[in-house]
Amino acid sequence: MSFLFGKKQTQPALAQVLEDAREIMNAEMKKPEYNNYSGGEVMMDVAVRVQPDNDSPYEAKMKVGLLKMHLLKQGVIVRVKYDPRKPDQVEYDDEPQAILERNPQLKQ
Repeated sequence: MSFLFGKKQTQPALAQVLEDAREIMNAEMKKPEYNNYSGGEVMMDVAVRVQPDNDSPYEAKMKVGLLKMHLLKQGVIVRVKYDPRKPDQVEYDDEPQAILERNPQLKQ
């Protein structure tokens, strides 16, 4: 019975951002529903190329909160986690300071 309620087996990986998440964020924030928004953090999809340790790279959509998208421009490398059984389910799993250290092109 534990297989029904088991914890997701996620793997860490690096991923390269393939599109400018800031543009996605800005377009989303222009929608009238966000004028007085008071719900939970909005999750968006951003295209990435995931680079697993023991497998070939693949493209997927990464789920990331709207408030964490300000550093995610094309070419930036971020840490993600994914389920090897469902590789298309990729989640953002990084901190701003680590992103800045890994991507010197952001420090201009």
